[in-house]
Amino acid sequence: MIYSIFKNQVFIRNGSWIPPTCAKNASFLRIISALVVRYESGIAESRHWFKTSYLINTIGLSPQSAVSVSKKLHFETSKQPDTVISFLEKHGFSKAQIRNIIQRWPESLLCNPEKNLLPKLQFFYSRRISRFQLLRILAVNPSVFRTSLDNSIIPNFNSFKEFTGCDDDQVLLAYKNDSSILTRKFQSVFAPNLAILKESGVPESTIIVELVLHPRIFSVKPDKFRGIVEEVKKLGFDPSKRSFLTAVQAFLQLSKSTWERKIDLLKQWGWSNEEVVSAFEKYPKTMMFSEQKISAIMSLFVDKMGWKSSYIAKRPVLLAYNLERRIIPRCLVLQALLSKGLIQKFSLNFLVESTEKKFLQRFVIPYKDPYLLKLYEQKLGLPE
Repeated sequence: MIYSIFKNQVFIRNGSWIPPTCAKNASFLRIISALVVRYESGIAESRHWFKTSYLINTIGLSPQSAVSVSKKLHFETSKQPDTVISFLEKHGFSKAQIRNIIQRWPESLLCNPEKNLLPKLQFFYSRRISRFQLLRILAVNPSVFRTSLDNSIIPNFNSFKEFTGCDDDQVLLAYKNDSSILTRKFQSVFAPNLAILKESGVPESTIIVELVLHPRIFSVKPDKFRGIVEEVKKLGFDPSKRSFLTAVQAFLQLSKSTWERKIDLLKQWGWSNEEVVSAFEKYPKTMMFSEQKISAIMSLFVDKMGWKSSYIAKRPVLLAYNLERRIIPRCLVLQALLSKGLIQKFSLNFLVESTEKKFLQRFVIPYKDPYLLKLYEQKLGLPE
């Protein structure tokens, strides 16, 4: 508190004091207390406003983001934040990238850039990584700046590269997908799980590709990882095929409750237990799509187009395609052809899965109808 009561006297920090007769008055003390609290609150509010204003005007954060970030920082002048921003600009980070770094790591504004940031940047500069790619990835995932260079970054970088045989820029790509590639010990976290896959017959080439693209699935505890690998084997997945690791990824990413919700959802669309299992075995990503995506696509196929739910269950890859950019435009063209009696037989698989060129050659070009192409391009959002 700014004041204290001692031997019936009220002392203010600036050295003045209030005589005992006033200090004995309870009402007077309550007034003094209220004024002091208001005074201190005003100081705190002023400091908070300075930080928020700085984050908005200097860095370009939105007011909402600025308030959120300011709660994690304590600075009363712009000296240190200005030093950090100047350092990042000097090394080529754009204003948008600096803004991303601060939003993801607010404390960066208070670090010593020469000590905390420069050594990491110098290490990456020494590798065969393009400056453009380096800045872009570090702006998206600045976790490495908070990690020990000698104890973590360098040994993990070298271990990852030695195992995969990939280029330096691919190590950084893996880091972008999961920061633990460089922030957690590779030999104790990733290596045991990679060994489990090798023992199970997963080709090393497949492991390497997945490690770069989806490193997060390899960062769980080995006991849990081994249990899931064995479960996937029991379901009949072939370790030599890519779908094996996709199934492992699905089991790792989805909680039991999420599995149950998605199974219930598919049953609501008429799938049996056997069809759900069969669809997962054919295309493991089926269970990784959001419930909203599954419902939207099934509604279009079943409710609006009148196709049987069981057909989709036999061809679950149909759920993988983008609803707005592919499925809806193509279905509208098909409906137009059917309504005009221009087509009787068609393959749903070909309709959805074919390339753009093949789709146009099969469903648009032969009919020489300008309306079909215009309808299709409008739904794709292409200019007329």
